[in-house]
Amino acid sequence: MTKNKYIALATLVLAVFAVILILKSSNSTIKADFAVEDPATITKIFMSDKLNNKVTLKRIDETKWLVNDKYQARADGVDIMMETITQLRVKEPVTIAGRNNVIKWLSSKSTKVEIYQTVYRINLFNKIKWFPHEKLTKVYYVGDETQDNNGTFMLMQGSDEPFICYIPGFRGFLSPRYTALESDWRNHAICDLKIGEIKSVRLEFPAAPDSSFEITRFDRNFEVKALANNQILNAYDTLKVLDYMSSFTNVNFEAFRNNMSKHDIDSITSQIPMAILSITDITGKTNVVKGFIKLADVGTIDEVSGKELFVDRDRFYGLINDGKDFVFLQYFTFNQILKPVTFFKLNRNKK
Repeated sequence: MTKNKYIALATLVLAVFAVILILKSSNSTIKADFAVEDPATITKIFMSDKLNNKVTLKRIDETKWLVNDKYQARADGVDIMMETITQLRVKEPVTIAGRNNVIKWLSSKSTKVEIYQTVYRINLFNKIKWFPHEKLTKVYYVGDETQDNNGTFMLMQGSDEPFICYIPGFRGFLSPRYTALESDWRNHAICDLKIGEIKSVRLEFPAAPDSSFEITRFDRNFEVKALANNQILNAYDTLKVLDYMSSFTNVNFEAFRNNMSKHDIDSITSQIPMAILSITDITGKTNVVKGFIKLADVGTIDEVSGKELFVDRDRFYGLINDGKDFVFLQYFTFNQILKPVTFFKLNRNKK
């Protein structure tokens, strides 16, 4: 009798599992289900465009993603992508009259999107989940915007029925969010170290060596050395040193400029740097940033003096990541870092 009960129970479980598979199979014929219900199940997103740009976003943990298995991804960019993937809705199918044209556009100018998720080989009513594995669950193509700019043409792989998709409450089109450019997804952080994680900071001004210095931390004490004569300052403003050494959290660059011609980049980086910043953490790893002056756009006028400006006052060029990346840096970010050694000297005349 007991044996028959086990057989009956096993038969019931298999029957339920078969029904679920049938239901899933029938749902798979619906070619307009672009959205992912649970973003936490997404493990990887692959995108490629017609210009042979390719990018893979891979989840490492709950908060960290990698770009092409090499770089940390921008958290804000991933958040927007998760919002897009989960809130994506179909507004309406493309009209019969416009269907062929839209499919033609998608075949020549679109971004292919592949979404991988953690799924379970056995999933009973979303309660009993066994045997998790990664699976490619959705493949679709993202095209241009509609004429009113409030919708985006999309097509599921294997379907000949394009749709106009949107996000409720969002006015605009979605194609820029599906960029396959690696640089669009990379984190813009140059340095993100707390004061206790920094061993030393060295700042060299090649054109003004008397301004160069190095600050080294020894537990709770600091040593400030002028590099021009290698003299250690006997007295320095402790608060200024503490503030300075605390300014290396969330230091970011503005934008990549790797797409400039090699000739232009070489021409700029062959010049004497305006500053060379070296930050060494407590593990001994050194991060070097070289800054180069950026000329102002032709015809830029100073609003106060009315005279033409020849040097950009907002941005300068930077060479980072062991010289692999050429970027825009902002003075707004670096003004608190590009200080001369005299900035730290104690003003004994101050009462």
